[in-house]
Amino acid sequence: MQNLQQIKKRIKTTNSIAQISKAMEMISASKIRKVQSSVDRYNPYAKKIKCMVQKIIVDKDLADNVENSSKYEGNKLVYIISPDKGLCGGLIVNLFKKVNSYVKKSDYVVAIGKKAANNATKYYYNVLASFNMGTSFPKYDDIYPLINTANNFYVSKEVTKISIIYTEFKNIITQEAIINEIFPIKYDKNFQNHEKIDYIFEPNSKQVFKDLLPYYFEVEFYGALMNAYASEQAARMIAMKNAKDNASDISASLVNIYNKSRQEKITNEILDLANGQQGT
Repeated sequence: MQNLQQIKKRIKTTNSIAQISKAMEMISASKIRKVQSSVDRYNPYAKKIKCMVQKIIVDKDLADNVENSSKYEGNKLVYIISPDKGLCGGLIVNLFKKVNSYVKKSDYVVAIGKKAANNATKYYYNVLASFNMGTSFPKYDDIYPLINTANNFYVSKEVTKISIIYTEFKNIITQEAIINEIFPIKYDKNFQNHEKIDYIFEPNSKQVFKDLLPYYFEVEFYGALMNAYASEQAARMIAMKNAKDNASDISASLVNIYNKSRQEKITNEILDLANGQQGT
């Protein structure tokens, strides 16, 4: 027979864990709804910018220049976006697997999120800067320090490629760690069969392309931040739901054990009393 006081303490502990997990699940669920509405409003603008860039590449034969620039091997500037906190299931582990398979010791790294900074320090990556991801929805102003760093390193030719590693939000259940090589701009296969239109550019297509690049950087960086934030909240919501369900199952099992042990104790006491009366 198990100690009833110890079982009661374990029941109380598992119930507390279930309550805390449920609260965290509800917080993440409320944040997810806000993120989805923001992403839905932002996506049309982002898609339009990317479409314009691809149209210029296709229609004005700039694709060769873009593709050739990506053939030069050199150091990369890699942005790693991770949560500040854990309790996200396998999200952080999967993200760092992708990071460690892609980033070299000679590459430059900008860590966004405390987990990314800790991982970069652990593996002795060449960290240029680190930023906190925060617990609130990312602001648009947060991307400008990132863009300035990217511009400075690419213009100075210290790097030949700029990449962002983050977790893409597909839906509430699925989040996937991806590597997005944003520059040099890759030719999008969706535009291979694009009907060429004779646009008139002022002063010329290359200048228009150059003027569009800051906006292109903005939509890529901000889209990555939003995806990473949404993935964090979704992964935490699922992880906390699983933790709550597991705690509830353990609590129910402990209650059964407690009831059986208590009944066994009562039965033994009755038997002891009956045996005592028979002895007299």
